Amino acid sequence: MDYRCPSCRADMGKRRLIHSIVARMETDCSHCGRTIRLNIHRAEMVIVVLNFGTIVVLGAFAYWFQSHGLALALIGAVMLGALALPLLEQTWLRTWPRYAMVQSAGP
Repeated sequence: MDYRCPSCRADMGKRRLIHSIVARMETDCSHCGRTIRLNIHRAEMVIVVLNFGTIVVLGAFAYWFQSHGLALALIGAVMLGALALPLLEQTWLRTWPRYAMVQSAGP
């Protein structure tokens, strides 16, 4: 993934930890001060929604049936979800820009 600011092209890759802790869609570039937003790819959103749905369904079934096998499948789904996004970033979304400029609302 391309972690450069779309305005000044400064590398913002070191701020990944900050963005994983603070859930904000918009932030200011530390170099140029312009407001930028996270540019989320549709594939990322689909993976997160499908993984969350799988976890909820497996968790409900594991609780309902008191099944250790379903509980292990639930743990596997959690681990697969944790692996899926970084793997997607490294393979398919290598050139996808992580940040986009915020369009200012005109008068």
